Amino acid sequence: MAEEKTLNGLRPDKIKAITDSMRDDPEVLKGVSGPWKSRVVWQGGFRAKAYMRKHVVEMDEPEGLDATDAAASAHEQLLSAMGSCLTVGFVLNATKRGVRIHDLEVALEGNFANILKWAGHSPDGNPGYSAVKAKLFVRADADEKTLRELWRLAVEGSPVTQTIARPTEIITEFEKI
Repeated sequence: MAEEKTLNGLRPDKIKAITDSMRDDPEVLKGVSGPWKSRVVWQGGFRAKAYMRKHVVEMDEPEGLDATDAAASAHEQLLSAMGSCLTVGFVLNATKRGVRIHDLEVALEGNFANILKWAGHSPDGNPGYSAVKAKLFVRADADEKTLRELWRLAVEGSPVTQTIARPTEIITEFEKI
């Protein structure tokens, strides 16, 4: 049996088959479109645990907020989720084009527009990030024009980035237990 070719830790033939099946088979597309789920359970103080499929992620706030700083905060994890999704998109598109990646890092940062709303001191404004800056650092076997195009495709195709960038309807419910 011939050894399967890999690039960037992925199998290009398998990636092509998977992405083509999303286009060609409505059931595959339905399966990867969602619903995606997370359940977050309070752990006391500002600590929480998020449960996703078979994974658990802990969250906390910095000590300056009378917290234990035992884990990254939800807003830091939002930045990390965006960076991870951009990384996946870049690697996917590079692998599909046969571009070998040697090093890749995405640095993200944002400032809150009006954290006083979260603190209960302002009835107006946006307590969230006013903007998120994402910068790609990459060393790969392609020219700058190709790498810029792969970055553009990653940004435009990132479900997390596009969820953050566009208005997203948030449907809330409440149940007293």
